[in-house]
Amino acid sequence: MFSCILFDLDGTISDPKQGICGCVQYALRSFGIEEPELDRLEPFIGPPLAESFMKYYNFTAEQAQEAVEKYRERFSVTGKYENVLYPGMGALLHDLKASGATLAIASSKPTVYVEDILVHFGIREYFDIVVGSELDGRRVHKEEVVAEVLSQLAARGESDPDKMVMIGDRSFDVEGAKAIGAHCIAVSYGYAQPGELENAGAEIIVRDVEGLRSVLLGGTQAGSGTQAGNSAQAGTGAQAGNSTATGSNTLSERYRGSTAKTKTKSGQFWSAVGTSALAMFAYYVISLLISSAILTAVSVVYAIGLQELEGSSYNFWLNVASALSTVGAFIICYGIWHKKIRFHSTKEIDKLSIVPMVILAAAIAIGMNGVLTLTELYRFSPTFQRVSEMQFDTPVWLGIISYGILAPLGEEIVFRGVVYGQLRKVLKVPYAVVLSGLAFGLFHGNLVQAVYATVIGCLLALVYEWYGTIAAPMLFHSVANLFVYVMLELLPFGGVFLSVPSCVLFLVLSAGSLFLLWMLQGKAALRQKG
Repeated sequence: MFSCILFDLDGTISDPKQGICGCVQYALRSFGIEEPELDRLEPFIGPPLAESFMKYYNFTAEQAQEAVEKYRERFSVTGKYENVLYPGMGALLHDLKASGATLAIASSKPTVYVEDILVHFGIREYFDIVVGSELDGRRVHKEEVVAEVLSQLAARGESDPDKMVMIGDRSFDVEGAKAIGAHCIAVSYGYAQPGELENAGAEIIVRDVEGLRSVLLGGTQAGSGTQAGNSAQAGTGAQAGNSTATGSNTLSERYRGSTAKTKTKSGQFWSAVGTSALAMFAYYVISLLISSAILTAVSVVYAIGLQELEGSSYNFWLNVASALSTVGAFIICYGIWHKKIRFHSTKEIDKLSIVPMVILAAAIAIGMNGVLTLTELYRFSPTFQRVSEMQFDTPVWLGIISYGILAPLGEEIVFRGVVYGQLRKVLKVPYAVVLSGLAFGLFHGNLVQAVYATVIGCLLALVYEWYGTIAAPMLFHSVANLFVYVMLELLPFGGVFLSVPSCVLFLVLSAGSLFLLWMLQGKAALRQKG
């Protein structure tokens, strides 16, 4: 067991969202900025406040300092108590202290507030050292905070970094541990973005407080081993939950014995592929089961075989079953994998970029339909012809709901939220984009839709990457589907869009819109970094 355990506070010991985000709202309001959604302010949890105001709202250094003062105006009275301990944390701290470990707090929050919060929760007695930032702006970066903790530990004769571990929920905590050569355990129940902890190089990542207990108190006594900097590579932190915890060979074996499993880059890749395949399989099977149940019920009600219904009635019920099965699959897959999906973007979004994104969605949808029609690829896919006939032989309202709204919601949760999200953790953007696009294409099961969906899928992945929220590809997907449905099927002159000149025009328009979208969002990303 480690002799010294350093804890971050916010997002690790307690959930401070209500207090921190509420005070950020208060500070922004003093500048005439209304931000009603607390979720959008989550990136403020962890990093230095002044830097966050400059990063996310383009404040000058002077404005950021003024915003920090307004923040503290509310936080010092109310905000610091709008906080809650994570379940099981109090008991864990008690047991760690009873085991003989030296516990310390290393927080970017001002020390005076940290002390008040620890006393408020009744856990101050467990910590030998409490270090935070200073109200005058000194020691705001995690490396400085951790260095001060190390200095105070050295004064107690406990200065061996190999016997220390830093526990936190953000990349800053991992970097702080590396700065002093200590080990690091990251917690994914805090406020890290997808892939953040892995990319930072956390040695072990736990999913909950019980996972943390399992790592810290459930293993063998610490033996000799290399320091954290040598025992783990960036982005190779492994997950640990209630019963399992695996990470770098050194750190895992010190706690879990020689049977601990290591997770190499290859292992991470196949884990991501496995999760992606499971999500696709679950979506398909759930949709199939619900659809079959609905069609069986209709058959029973009509007291005849469903195939005996007239063509339009048969296709109508197939579309109803498809819509309802999509709803069911969406709900179940969302319930299982929603924690892996980015709903609230931390990226700056250029609102003007939404215009070329919508144009791109409509143009590429028509352009690709034109290519597939002009090449007569459908001749090689009887399955596509049957599917197309069924999809468009339905009332307008049902087609809009099913293919313009429900299908984009369900498919984006699985293919961008899970599949692309998982691949993005282990691959560079171009590879993750192409592989997720191919998976989306092959999922559709026939040649024509496979080609179309692969191209669209790659663009959807890029949109998800650039905007950092699943809402963006959902909008893109919905626009593409609705535009094809309306222009090609409902308008009497829809066929004109499938001519060679029209096809070329829409493809050129797609390329131009893609370039403009990339430029606008690229500039937004540069502003955010600068």
